[in-house]
This record gives sequence, structure tokens and C-alpha cells, in this order.
Amino acid sequence: MIISALLTSVGINTGLCVVFFACYSILRKQPSNYAVYIPRLLAEGTSKRIPRFNLERILPFSNWVARAWRLSEDELLSLSGLDAVVFMRMITFRDLCASSSQLLGKSAARF
Repeated sequence: MIISALLTSVGINTGLCVVFFACYSILRKQPSNYAVYIPRLLAEGTSKRIPRFNLERILPFSNWVARAWRLSEDELLSLSGLDAVVFMRMITFRDLCASSSQLLGKSAARF
């Protein structure tokens, strides 16, 4: 295996991941995109719209990720809907499969 090719691939993928995450974090806070990212809150009239310029809207923050992981399934269902619950279950299942396959791979490498 060529280590330089592996490190190049890891660097490119990490850079793209950071760019896409930052774009999502910025775009979801723009008032023109509220209909895309929070349609349920708009329909209920409970969204917090900020009409004036705010620096927080253009800076990418990741504190929403930690809050999303702390919610129970019932809270997530009531706040975001069934698609968010299914998505979080898929992510949790993916993490479980990845961690168990890593453990199996490490234990198989010992023999």
C-alpha cells in the first residue's frame, strides 16, 4: 500500500467533509432557507426568525450536533418527525456495525 496515496485520500475526504459541514451549518440558519430546513416549525408558527443581520447566522457552529444526540426518540419524534428518528436510528446502527466490525477485525488479526 502506498502511504502517501492513503494520506492524500484521507486529507481530501476530511477537507470536503469539513467544507460540506460548514456549508450546511451556515445555510440552515439563513432566513431564505427556513422553508427547507424547518418547515414544520414554520407551519406551526413556532420558529424563531431573526430578520436583522446577525453574525451568528454566517458562522458555522456544531453545537446542534451534541443537542441532537441527547434527545430521546420521543422528543425527536415530537420535534422533528419520523424521518429524523429513522435517520438517527440508521446512524446509530451504522456506528454499532462499524465498532463491532473493528473489534472483530482486531481480534481476528491476533490469530
